[in-house]
Amino acid sequence: MAQTIQIKRTTGTGKDSSVAQGELFYAYGSGGTYGKRLAIGHVNGGGNTPEIIGGSYFTDMLDHTAGTVTASSAIIMDSNNKIDALAIGNSNNQGQIELYEGSSSGTNKITLKPPSSFSSDITYTLPGTGVTNGYLLSTDGSGNLSWVAQGGTLQIAADSGSNDNVTLTSDTLTFEGTANEIETTVSNNKINIGLPTNVTISGNLTVSGTTTTVSSTTINVADPLLHLATGNNSSDAVDIGFYGLYDDSGSQDEYTGLFRDAGDEKWKLFKNLQAAPTTTVDTSGTGYAVATLVADIETANAAISGGTITGITDLAVADGGTGLSAVAKGSVLVANSANTLSALDGGGSNDGILLYTSSSDTISWTTTLDGGTYS
Repeated sequence: MAQTIQIKRTTGTGKDSSVAQGELFYAYGSGGTYGKRLAIGHVNGGGNTPEIIGGSYFTDMLDHTAGTVTASSAIIMDSNNKIDALAIGNSNNQGQIELYEGSSSGTNKITLKPPSSFSSDITYTLPGTGVTNGYLLSTDGSGNLSWVAQGGTLQIAADSGSNDNVTLTSDTLTFEGTANEIETTVSNNKINIGLPTNVTISGNLTVSGTTTTVSSTTINVADPLLHLATGNNSSDAVDIGFYGLYDDSGSQDEYTGLFRDAGDEKWKLFKNLQAAPTTTVDTSGTGYAVATLVADIETANAAISGGTITGITDLAVADGGTGLSAVAKGSVLVANSANTLSALDGGGSNDGILLYTSSSDTISWTTTLDGGTYS
């Protein structure tokens, strides 16, 4: 007679209240701890949690074509040990592949993983050619990879000298400055090219612009003559000279300088001008005044127009003066030589006349006429 063997079972997802040691138990419900699972009573008796040993929960995962990866199913390789695709990672974890070292006890690994985020799907197609020593993987921009030789040479050209080639895999490209002219520094993959603190230019320097500012406490110029007003070659439109800034009151900027006035072609010293000169010096500007020159003047022809001469003592006869600081009342000027004047004091109690004595080449007062012939 046929024998029927039954095991404990439930239509729910939980276990029976008591599953004895070695007793089988199956839950027909879906979900939970035991749903669609076959379990056997724990080795220590019914009061312990049964051990899951099978059930349709697991066999359903195997119900698909071998080699085809199916969602919510187990991975089954085909007869060639292959599967069609494999997705690693999920919405909560960044996918990665870990390749461990060959040693049986080794723990070191190589990990391959994608960026933490990217905007769209990316496919890389590996090259189908063999690996060549020293070659690099290159992409065509569409994800197709190929092996390519490392960059060969880079040609360097300059304003002077011949072109030079730099081998990218072995040569070093050097950016070198010129002593006291250009300096270079390299830091954090960046090359800085600039001027050193002290700059020496061995050739000519041309600066084109409307304003050139020099912040120096000392300027040394070997050229004996400064060339100013170089644009004044077709007309006499601008003044020529120099000026400086000062403030002797603490509240008003003023300007002083020396310039050739294009209006009357005369050189002039000025001071107290309250507006900086431009192409001309405004002689009618606020504060403008003639400055004082302290100097020795030597000239073959000096013209003094109007005014007075002050501060000069004993002007020599050759310069148009008497050479005397003072002359007494009643005195007359007499010349004892071509270039010497003296004051002959006319004071006294008696009337007299002037007498010239040729033997002594002198002129004197006398009260006596002692003969002689006069003509």
